[in-house]
Amino acid sequence: MRHKKKLFFLPVVWLVAGCHAAKPSPRPAPQPAPVVAAAPDAGPECVETPDLDRSIAVCEDAALRSLDPARPLLSAARMRRERMQHGEQDRPDDAQACAADARRSWSAHAQSTAEVAAADAEALYLDAVCSAAWSRMQGFTPLIERRAELGAALARVAQLAPDLDGAGADRELGALLAALPAYAGGDLAEARKHLETAVQRAPRDPRNRLALARLAVKSQDRALFEEQLKAAPESPDAQALLQREDDLFGR
Repeated sequence: MRHKKKLFFLPVVWLVAGCHAAKPSPRPAPQPAPVVAAAPDAGPECVETPDLDRSIAVCEDAALRSLDPARPLLSAARMRRERMQHGEQDRPDDAQACAADARRSWSAHAQSTAEVAAADAEALYLDAVCSAAWSRMQGFTPLIERRAELGAALARVAQLAPDLDGAGADRELGALLAALPAYAGGDLAEARKHLETAVQRAPRDPRNRLALARLAVKSQDRALFEEQLKAAPESPDAQALLQREDDLFGR
């Protein structure tokens, strides 16, 4: 009896063991493919071309697509400012858009004027220059209302990048102080200091000479007027102003 029972037990154990060996192991659950964010479409290259309208539009569109919009916005502001300087200063749309693009450019990296670093000084400068130009087009009231803001921005640029745009920060700050009436912070003596600083830093830039010559008209300093304009003989604006000398000072 024992022998038969033993023989019956062995095949059962073998059968059970064989069933366990044949059972397939579970497959791992499929893992989802990693999601890779698509790079933003940069679109056409943001560069200046003879068609400034098209170039500006491309740069402003690139800013919408870019993870860092500061550079294309700065390029757009530069082009608008350039167009304003070449005989189209009476375009308030350019002045206002130039200021807006420049402000968005520097504010992409800073929250306040005081936080602007040297790398963003040009954007802060263009914001101030174009804002001042737009304000003048609207009359003296907007310029007076924004004088403190504009003055602080230009003073900051004068610290960060004094040679930018031919000592532009001192030139524009001097022009602002000369344009404002005395009751609103205008100061011809202080304006002259800034303009003379601009001339010293960039003596070959006719814009500095012209700004100081215009100040000389306000202060009726004929010698200063002649000195500055004669130092810029290749500037058509300087020569045109010099031809009006008798009208500006009297014979």
